[in-house]
Amino acid sequence: METLKVVTIPNDWTSPKYSFGRRTKQGVIVGIQYYPPNSLLTGLCNESWRYAVIHKNDFSEVSHLEEEKIHPLTPIELRTELEAEIEAHQTKIVILKQQLETISNA
Repeated sequence: METLKVVTIPNDWTSPKYSFGRRTKQGVIVGIQYYPPNSLLTGLCNESWRYAVIHKNDFSEVSHLEEEKIHPLTPIELRTELEAEIEAHQTKIVILKQQLETISNA
């Protein structure tokens, strides 16, 4: 059983715009990192959030993107992507059931 994990963000930080697991046009968000204002990481820039996104077509490729470079999927795009993934899993289930039936009949 999966347990719920809570991440607490300090009151003086802005909240990230996107969350873990969010599907975007670039892929799925798998990490989030805060860059405070006027730090070595951001220079003299404002605070920002950076996102680690695993690429849709190459799960070994992770991009690190600034918040403004993240493009969320439209509801229609998200629905299409989810339906395609469900169909792929259903096809795998059918194949596995056929293999199991072959073993049972042997």
